[in-house]
Amino acid sequence: MPKVWRVEQPVRRLAALVAVSFVLLAVLFTAAGTFVAGAVVMWILALGVMGCVWRWYLVPYVALTADHLEVQGAFAHRRVGYRSIREVRPGTIGLQVETAKEGSVLVWAIQKSTLSGRRHPQSRADEVAAEIMERVQLASA
Repeated sequence: MPKVWRVEQPVRRLAALVAVSFVLLAVLFTAAGTFVAGAVVMWILALGVMGCVWRWYLVPYVALTADHLEVQGAFAHRRVGYRSIREVRPGTIGLQVETAKEGSVLVWAIQKSTLSGRRHPQSRADEVAAEIMERVQLASA
């Protein structure tokens, strides 16, 4: 069974709350009924926010399987064999996975904030990077 990491739960909940807030605003504009164009704009905006929250906060993940690293980003899905991984570095925009043939792969779901880097030398991103490198070393042995 693969080990999976997603965007952190509090961030996912906050993003969902923001999306629901936009839907509630659209409902209020619709219920008021005085400004139809405003209600239509709010529904379009609410649908856009819901789509963005879904793609950027609920879809991305990284998974360690038996033979490869599986990365689901907001719009792309990649599989990288452990033997082709050279280095994994945590960063503010995600884990940077350097490969031998495919170049760099960004794991957006796991990020190391600047504040986290200052307050905690060992963050969730560092732990995930270490676990990926353990699998790489096992595959190379």
